[in-house]
Amino acid sequence: MRSGIGAASAAIAASCIGIIGVLGSWDDLISRPRPVQAPSAESQPAVAPALEIRFDHDVVDQILALAARGVATSEELDRWVHLPGNLELLRQGRIDHDLTPDLLKEAARVAIGGGTFPGPGTLGTLSGSDWPGLRQTLAAVRAREDDLRIQAASALAPYLPRDRSLPPMVVHFHLGGSWDGRTTDAVFVNLTLFQTRGPASLAGLDALLVHELFHCAHAALAPAVEDYSSRQAALYSVLLRVQQEGTARHLEFDYLRAHTPADTMDATHFAKYEDGMRRAQEYTAVLAGIEATIERNQIEKAHLQTLDALQTGGPLYAIGHVMAETIDRDGGPAALGFTVVNGPLTFARAYLDVIARSGEVSVLPAGLPPRLAELEQGYGRAPVAASQARRKGLALLEQGRQREAAKVLQESIDLDPTDATSAYNLACVRALQGRRGRALRWLKESFDRGFDNYKHVATDQDLESLRDDPEFRDLLRSHGFEMPRRPAQDKAAPAAIP
Repeated sequence: MRSGIGAASAAIAASCIGIIGVLGSWDDLISRPRPVQAPSAESQPAVAPALEIRFDHDVVDQILALAARGVATSEELDRWVHLPGNLELLRQGRIDHDLTPDLLKEAARVAIGGGTFPGPGTLGTLSGSDWPGLRQTLAAVRAREDDLRIQAASALAPYLPRDRSLPPMVVHFHLGGSWDGRTTDAVFVNLTLFQTRGPASLAGLDALLVHELFHCAHAALAPAVEDYSSRQAALYSVLLRVQQEGTARHLEFDYLRAHTPADTMDATHFAKYEDGMRRAQEYTAVLAGIEATIERNQIEKAHLQTLDALQTGGPLYAIGHVMAETIDRDGGPAALGFTVVNGPLTFARAYLDVIARSGEVSVLPAGLPPRLAELEQGYGRAPVAASQARRKGLALLEQGRQREAAKVLQESIDLDPTDATSAYNLACVRALQGRRGRALRWLKESFDRGFDNYKHVATDQDLESLRDDPEFRDLLRSHGFEMPRRPAQDKAAPAAIP
């Protein structure tokens, strides 16, 4: 069996492939020209980018119509469950293994009949006890939509390139639970939360949309892949999240600061963000810990540490917020907007440049700058291409297309010097081709790059032609793994070297 990426990373990779498919082909993303020098504010055209923001209420409208009748047919519920506003909820339910279309359909049936459905965590309780209140909440949202568009566009436009058009951004309203989310071109807002908190909480939609719509714009302007398949890919992914969440929080915080929090939820968030900025220095240790875990090649552990540091707006948000605030304060929206288009390495460099000039204490770990230089020379040159090549090479190998797989895996290795997985898979290709010398060289290379699943190596059928080679055993022994001897009758005849 060939080596691929871990289960958690595979889920992310699969999701990101889908995202990139929406935005354009791999070749389009890889070849898209990228500026090499930050523009000054004066050099940019005065025309702000057009932001088309659409609101979709179908999930709420249709369930209200069915609730007015007090009953719904199975076909009507099927159509409701599969509305765009419910699809991301169901996707999250698949990830959490707790929500299916049938379960959501049953929850709607109970609520439409006036009952209460105690759903799983992703959905939460869906209740049919206050349909008039939901109608009032939806009507209040509709009445504010023009203002919501204006507020979001005015907050985002200064940080977006003037010469790039953006696809429409859709805000889907759905029901149930405490979950909200987004894709690259849509935001999903749980209207039940605002109904429960009361009409006064609707002011909180403004700041929420500034934050989430920035993510949609960022994804369209600078498509990227979260990839935890190698040390460099993992570090790049962590820095990507720091940039994404930190910049979004900075824009939301500035919006709240300019408008004075209008409700309790906004006031709570504003205080939390202020506290995060004050404590960002102590959070540096969290990022340093993730970096150290990556360097020990404990990639899955680093991924979990990253997710933990992002929970409920955690330490990585605060670090990114300070970085974005610093860049914006020094160079204005043009400087921060330049990093939005050019990615996390540009974001980190821009921040470090300001710190070097100002003499401020950095919120980034002291050991990070050398890692940035390595990333810029490796995976960071073409992260989308490197991730694509790694996955494509593995897929070709699994299809038995060895010659093509070897070429693509070599491309991945050339792009990412820490890609131990592709080096190992290339060893498998050469072993299957009977090229034992090359297979052993690539196997050693994979170990040098960090591949350490020696038990897998010892049992991988793709490496059967190496099994009785003394060099193969010595290589494993040099890494502390003793290859068990097989009974003589089980020994396979060595493959011929072409």
